[in-house]
Amino acid sequence: MQINTPVIWLVKYVFTSLIFFNALFCNTDPKLLAKLQPYVVSIKSRSIVAAYGDVSPSAGTGFIVDAKNGYVFSNAHVAAGNKVIAEYLATLSSGKEIPLKLIYSDPTADIAVFQGDLKDLGLTEDLPLSCDPIQVGTNVLIIGKNENRHFSTQTGVVANPNEIEGHLPQHAMRISLNMQGGGSGSMVYDISSGKVIGIIFASNMATSAFAVPIAYGVDILEALKANKEPKRFSLGAIITYCSLDDLVKYYSFPEDSAGEYAKKYPESFHRALKVHSIMPDSPAEEILEAGDCILEINGQELGPNLYKLDKIVNDLGAANKKAELLVIRYGKKMKLSIPPYNMNDRQVKRMVVFGGATFFEADDVMIRRSGLKGKNRVLITNARLGSGFIEKLPMFPGSNHALICVEKLGDRDIFTLDDVIKAIPSLIKSGHFTIAFRNYGIKIGYDEKIIFNQGRLLEEINVFEQDGGAEEFSFDNKVHAWSVNRLAG
Repeated sequence: MQINTPVIWLVKYVFTSLIFFNALFCNTDPKLLAKLQPYVVSIKSRSIVAAYGDVSPSAGTGFIVDAKNGYVFSNAHVAAGNKVIAEYLATLSSGKEIPLKLIYSDPTADIAVFQGDLKDLGLTEDLPLSCDPIQVGTNVLIIGKNENRHFSTQTGVVANPNEIEGHLPQHAMRISLNMQGGGSGSMVYDISSGKVIGIIFASNMATSAFAVPIAYGVDILEALKANKEPKRFSLGAIITYCSLDDLVKYYSFPEDSAGEYAKKYPESFHRALKVHSIMPDSPAEEILEAGDCILEINGQELGPNLYKLDKIVNDLGAANKKAELLVIRYGKKMKLSIPPYNMNDRQVKRMVVFGGATFFEADDVMIRRSGLKGKNRVLITNARLGSGFIEKLPMFPGSNHALICVEKLGDRDIFTLDDVIKAIPSLIKSGHFTIAFRNYGIKIGYDEKIIFNQGRLLEEINVFEQDGGAEEFSFDNKVHAWSVNRLAG
């Protein structure tokens, strides 16, 4: 049998390619892995009380960025942020376990900083961190608890350094990489430069992973080393990418400007920063509009770089200065002035557990999910199984989760957690009361259709002695720990 020339050429090409990629990705230097492994930790947590999210054990990865001060980088979602009361343990490369304390959880970027006693590890230098622009095709490796197995290694390639992902979207890079559960918080190590360029935070569980540029973490680390609380300021705009073609077609973006932009920023993949939506009760409300294309901030061009926008807004907020934006809105260039606000002020710092339900004041994540605005800020998203609240509130199907805004308990108006605390003694004394609320979640009706209902609803709640007493939990920024105050019962 004779094989034609094109087929022979194709076989040779595939065979050569396999050899090349095998050498590139599989033949990782053992000395490099041995050098990096002592910096990697596996993190497991056990949560006790949660404003939102699950109360359950979880696992992830972290890596040591400052051995002297004991700082470990990981993800905010591994730590569950300031919305969960939890304890954390790290497994070191030696197999030894040490306790960790959550020092900082970023409100926007999926980054958390833990602290532990790392003095006995013998690390003489810290990992180099690079804030340089990231190139398409950069060869990287990660070491972490991939597939929930300690110190698993994967190699990959940066497919796109300019993505926007997350609950309150952050700048991200997309990596061609097989990352599974447990790998969140792994370092992204640039093999060529020998520096860490990002932190893994998500994946599609098959071919792609997403990482936060390490630049976000460097900003946090600089503040911590200066004995300052890291700040995260925002304008209140949720940013996304929009293709230049769609900007021209739907938003009257000037064609000549689109052409100039594409030439100036070839790494943009023909996309620019566009306002997707506006956070309720934020400085951007009634100034920015969905669809605005942001070109400059305080005279600096942005291109596709969301991190640059975040960085400048942060610096302006810390200096108590306004952001001066140049935007294009339906073909018209406009200059807009907006004062940033401190997102840390709206993080969950207090929780009240009463009758099996957890009450808290909405943070930015919950405000974005619900569209909540106005004076009523108290939410319930978690209720214990068997409690009077879970029996009457519209929970998500098959779960103990809801998303409701509490407006009244009995005859008392509820605007803050202090209002809840004041109402509790009389509610416990009677043992039964009404709750007025608005449902920002979903409820499955008898006809199995999804129903959205944000009208005011009223239900009757019974509280039993078995539900336990009421407790107030408060977070102390100075000692980075939660304290508990027993209120009644």
